[in-house]
Amino acid sequence: MSDCRHSDASGAEAAPVPRGLLAFCFALMGPAFAINSAFIALAIPAMAPYGVQGLVVVGLIGSVFGIFPALWLARRIHEGIRED
Repeated sequence: MSDCRHSDASGAEAAPVPRGLLAFCFALMGPAFAINSAFIALAIPAMAPYGVQGLVVVGLIGSVFGIFPALWLARRIHEGIRED
């Protein structure tokens, strides 16, 4: 999942992000993206014929896209949040 290693400013390779931290960040971001995508689907009139099943599918798709900010957040936490 996150086996790629990122180098810091000095060129030394950083340790990989722990899976527990990735799981925690995805537990935060996955539901957030699912809720946001469901609200977006509610705002689109063309989604009305799909009903609740459409909202569930859109929520699942949104939760899958939640992995991208979760990876970013996990990397930032692992590196130590700092302002450069």
